[in-house]
Amino acid sequence: MRLLLLAALRAQTGNGTTARRIQHRAELTFAPCVSSSRSLQRDHLDAAGHSCVLKDVSCDGSPSAILDLIASENFKAALGIHLYKAGRLLQGCRIPFGIVFGGTDINEDVASDEKCRVMGAVLDEARFAVSFTEAMKEKAIMHWPHARNKIYVQGQGIVTAPSASLNWKTFLQSAG
Repeated sequence: MRLLLLAALRAQTGNGTTARRIQHRAELTFAPCVSSSRSLQRDHLDAAGHSCVLKDVSCDGSPSAILDLIASENFKAALGIHLYKAGRLLQGCRIPFGIVFGGTDINEDVASDEKCRVMGAVLDEARFAVSFTEAMKEKAIMHWPHARNKIYVQGQGIVTAPSASLNWKTFLQSAG
């Protein structure tokens, strides 16, 4: 199955960082705006018969361009990173999609009535949505209560348990 991963890929942004984390975690094929592409040649999805292409929303980022891309590349499903930026491009795309939302969606974009309306419509169409924290999920539910049962929490980082007895010098010497 061919999967489309749609995100804003500007360097040093949360969306770009998240996309690259997913890219490396899910073993994707990277296809930038230009026609050439480079394969990361990993085994995970390839072994299962799947391939995934990472696409920047700023590369002719119109819904019709995304529809054309989906048809020409024979994508069967998509994942959008950023409820507004990627989600608005996936509306009406005729393939199942999920959406990942973050701080900009919940803390900034909801202040715009138009963006908030669009994000609600995207959630109507999405098969699922991913939040990085429980608090972010609860904020989303306040704006879009109809999406309560399709928002899942997937943490981005690691959880640590601080220890007062940890000796950094000993730890660092044993780690290397």
